[in-house]
Amino acid sequence: MTSSSEGPVSMDTFKTMIGLAGLGMSDQEIEDLKPLYDLYALNVSVVHAQDFGAEEISAAFHPDWPDQ
Repeated sequence: MTSSSEGPVSMDTFKTMIGLAGLGMSDQEIEDLKPLYDLYALNVSVVHAQDFGAEEISAAFHPDWPDQ
């Protein structure tokens, strides 16, 4: 993933990432997904840059599965 200082990944790099993940997407699907990935990568880098120190929190999801 890129950081905001590096800018968005190139299309070739993104296609390589998709291929390595084994997603089997068409070129059109990759082109449609890339802007979303770039936006997500930018927002994640902002969160990763924060120093929450000892006050860092985590979240957990515990679904209520029916007893069967």
